[in-house]
Formats: sequence, structure tokens, C-alpha cells
Amino acid sequence: MSQSNGSMSSFLSELAGEATQKLEAQRAQQQNRQMMTQSVNAALDRTFQFFNLLTKHLNALEPEIPRVYALDGKAHFSQLKWKRGMVEYRKQSLADNALLDHVFFQVRLTAPEPVMLTRRWDRFDETKKELSVFGLKPLEDMDDLWRSRPQKDTFQVCLEPEFLIAMHFQGNYEDGNIDLGFRNLKGFGAMKGKLKSELLQPGLFDEVGRFLMGRSLALPQELQLAHDFS
Repeated sequence: MSQSNGSMSSFLSELAGEATQKLEAQRAQQQNRQMMTQSVNAALDRTFQFFNLLTKHLNALEPEIPRVYALDGKAHFSQLKWKRGMVEYRKQSLADNALLDHVFFQVRLTAPEPVMLTRRWDRFDETKKELSVFGLKPLEDMDDLWRSRPQKDTFQVCLEPEFLIAMHFQGNYEDGNIDLGFRNLKGFGAMKGKLKSELLQPGLFDEVGRFLMGRSLALPQELQLAHDFS
């Protein structure tokens, strides 16, 4: 025997309601993902636009940077000057409407003269690794220095009077954040962390720009991240 139309209609109506709820939830989820995607892409676009103009202005001005980068109590880079900043972006594909993948900024700071670093020989390997991590370039070959080491407790290495500050903004379209990777920003070493995409706004960029120029002594609170020197 077949079921009555009334009974079948009630059951199908129940299923229809469940299907409608699922479709509405899927549409809401899709809309939320689209909004998150747009927010990340827009944040990267704002980041590039700011650093693009900042770089043009400061490359023309080449300002002095009143900040000291110290390796230890005696070896430090000071009387720094801005040289050759650059910024670039990359998209996720070659399509015209492709999402931005990341924005990268760097600037070279130069000191008036090379910096002499003195360390104990038992710290040679550690020093060699440290200089590589910081992007500091010895004026002599470190391996030759080791091979010709004299019978002394310490060694000296003369460093090129320049180094790079680098800032990398990576779009994270899975969690809606911007993954940050900075080098030599506050001092020698690496910083990394995450920032909500909506926080990358003109006010924050202005604070970063003032810090880069030495017109502010501290990074904005949003960028107070944990250091990672590994």
C-alpha cells in the first residue's frame, strides 16, 4: 500500500526545511570566506601602496636614521643613513584578478665606515652563524681567517658598513590574517607573528614609517612581537 499524500507531504516538507537550512548555512559560510578573502587582499594592497610611496619619498630624501644597531658593547652601527629602499608584491597567479600573495619591503642602511668586531676564537662558529642570520658581510673570508688563525685568544673581523631591514607581509587566506616576517627591524635579528588584516590601516603604517625614519622610538603596539633569533 502506498502512503497517503498528506503523510508524504509532511515528510518531504521536513526534508525540504533541513535542506534549506543547510544551503543557507553554506551560503553564509561562503559569504564569510569571500569577505575574509577580500579583507586579506585589501590589506596587502594598502600595505604595498603605503610602502611604495614611502620608498619613493625616502629614496629621494636619503634621511639620517638616528638609531644604533649593536652587536655587543663595542661593535655597533651608528650614524646610519637610508639607502636604496624597494618594495614589491606578488600575486597568486598571472590572472588580472588574481589575489595578492605577499608584499616585500627592504631598505639598506649604511654607516660611515666599516665596523670592527672582536670575539673569542671559541665563539667563531657562533659568530659566523650570527653574521649570516643578520645579513652582515665580513670584508674578509671567514674560512681564510680561521685557517690562518694566530695563537691568540681573540679574533677580529671587519664588517661592511651596511645591512638590510626587511619586512615581509604574507597573506594567509585560511585564517584571514597577515603573517609577518621582519629582519633587523628593532635591532639585529628576526621577528615574526600574525596581525589581523583589518588592522593594517594608514594610522598603523604612519607609525611604522616614523619608526623606520627614527622619528619614533617604538614600533606600534600591534607589532610588538616575540623575537626569534634561531
